[in-house]
Amino acid sequence: MNEWLISLRNWYEPRPSRERVLILFLGWAIVYALFYFIFFSPLDKESKALHETLKTEEDTITNWEVQIAALNKIATTPLYKKWQQQNKLFVSLHQKYKNLLKSSSTKQWQDIIKTVLQAQTNITLVQIKDFPEVVYNPANLPISSTTLYEQRLLVVIFSNYFDTIDYIQHLESLLPNIHWNSLNYQVTQYPVAKIEMEFSIFYDKSNA
Repeated sequence: MNEWLISLRNWYEPRPSRERVLILFLGWAIVYALFYFIFFSPLDKESKALHETLKTEEDTITNWEVQIAALNKIATTPLYKKWQQQNKLFVSLHQKYKNLLKSSSTKQWQDIIKTVLQAQTNITLVQIKDFPEVVYNPANLPISSTTLYEQRLLVVIFSNYFDTIDYIQHLESLLPNIHWNSLNYQVTQYPVAKIEMEFSIFYDKSNA
């Protein structure tokens, strides 16, 4: 090691001052580069990764704040208030229907079905005809072995095409056990048509 230092010194000292300064500068540059790649470079990468993570979290928080602000504004809009009213009506009718499935009262059945069928204001309800309640027994099993019943109804309305589609979807949402038997659509005075719908509702009386 000493011999190497002596050789380096003998090589360095005869050099002109300008070369010695350049050699010292180069040596410091090499030492700095080694320290940077060994110690500082990993720290820089970790710092960049932390900065990107922080930026992502800040963007997420900003998005949440925007969404919260939008939700706060929605709660005060007329459209949201109208939706609340319709949702209350839907919940009320749905609860009535659930109670209906457990009831054997013919009058209560007719009253609640009439309420459900008249819930839409964009159609003109002309007639509701209910047929006698029958046991639903397609497999012809002994009557005592089944508790399923079928109530068939005929509804006549006046409406246009798109309001009729909305009405049918509305009934399907409130009466999940509905089964469509027939539908007759006859235009009377465009765009108004006379629609005759016959459908059945199935229910279980085991809990009645």
